Amino acid sequence: MNYPADPGLDDEVQQSEAWFRSTLRTLVELPTVSPGATDDREILPGLLAAKEILESIGAKAELVGTRGTPTMVAQLRHPEARAHVVVYNHLDVQPADGATWKSGHPFRFDVEDHPERTFLYRGRGATDDKGPALCAVRGAKLAIDRGAKIDVTFVWESEEEIGSPHFTDVLTARKDALMADAVIVSDTIWPTADQPAISTGLRGALHATMSLRTAGKEAHSGLVGGVARNPIKELAALATAIDNASFWHAGAAAPDEDEIASFLASGFDPDYFMHAHDLHHVTTRDPLEMMLRIWARPTFELHGLAGGYAGRGTKTIVPDAAELKCSFRLVPDQDPMAIGDSLVAFVRTANPQVEVKLAGSFRPYRANTHGVVHRAIHDALQAVTGRCPVTVREGGSIGAVPMIARELGIPVHFLPLSLPDHGYHAPNEYFDWRQAKIGIGSFARVFKTLAG
Repeated sequence: MNYPADPGLDDEVQQSEAWFRSTLRTLVELPTVSPGATDDREILPGLLAAKEILESIGAKAELVGTRGTPTMVAQLRHPEARAHVVVYNHLDVQPADGATWKSGHPFRFDVEDHPERTFLYRGRGATDDKGPALCAVRGAKLAIDRGAKIDVTFVWESEEEIGSPHFTDVLTARKDALMADAVIVSDTIWPTADQPAISTGLRGALHATMSLRTAGKEAHSGLVGGVARNPIKELAALATAIDNASFWHAGAAAPDEDEIASFLASGFDPDYFMHAHDLHHVTTRDPLEMMLRIWARPTFELHGLAGGYAGRGTKTIVPDAAELKCSFRLVPDQDPMAIGDSLVAFVRTANPQVEVKLAGSFRPYRANTHGVVHRAIHDALQAVTGRCPVTVREGGSIGAVPMIARELGIPVHFLPLSLPDHGYHAPNEYFDWRQAKIGIGSFARVFKTLAG
């Protein structure tokens, strides 16, 4: 199918760079680090700035309070709307250490020229998730200004990076305003830089800590070593046993042949993947096996093992206590609570003295790959990029998505804009103007299509 060009819209998208740069600068330079990592009051200036941005395009915006930090909800209404779409993004970001950033500060917005991407916009939150959020805002404004009869509600959460613990408060408080034909999320990633992709699934997650105390104080290893129990060794052995166990694979359904064919059509490049994430070594270099492990299979990962002496030099002691932080990424058809119960039972058998604390979970999600919204996203990406999008899954999780599907009963679709090399959660995170143009143009076309 040939998708007609829209030179007038394309010109307006191209002329949006100054607005996009200025507005993204405003948001990036407000350090909206997720609550729990810094003082929660750092979130509020960013939310207020976001409210002003949405009000400047004619939306009615408000901060909806929760038991945690607020969510911004903004409604851009058309008097003769034929459709209603909710666009979800998040304003909070991961913590960042300025010592590892080129600019010397993660919340200093820098712009760099680039031969292929035109401009790189560097700063914490540029790609996760402030840049993509602004693409939807600009796209909606252009579409409505060009006659699209559609209502768009923007939901910018402030607790996504800590699992959206209070997002159901927003869904309950504004349920009527959020009832729409569909929800679109752009907090997802193309697997390669040149092949547009539509995410069709998110992994769920289960977080846990395991702690073990074996003594009242640390002791000299020369005096007690070989007799005293070492909690670090025992937790390490327990982690290996869990890694080899089968309980966390329970319920995981393998992708079908059509989905695997789409994975293979994505152009996934192991070298690009490794370079984007600065990985020196990987467990496999087979492209399909890598995609299956990242997107379609559950994983068990260790995030930290604390205990004993961690200072300079050597201190020959047997520690008295240790703690292991871990998580499971779960795929559609798996139940995080059931996996959590199995984890507790497994640890109770393997090492009864280990205390397990389940620290939160959210369910996997599978998106609909049929219907008018999916087709509108597919056709828009093809029209803007000139390439047919493929369908892939996401290795990560967005806690709010299964909540929206459960509480509102609305289908959630994805319009990915970020790239692996943009550096989600990493030093020197950036977004770029090429992807921003794709995003603005795609959102504008989606809204025009859904408006009829």
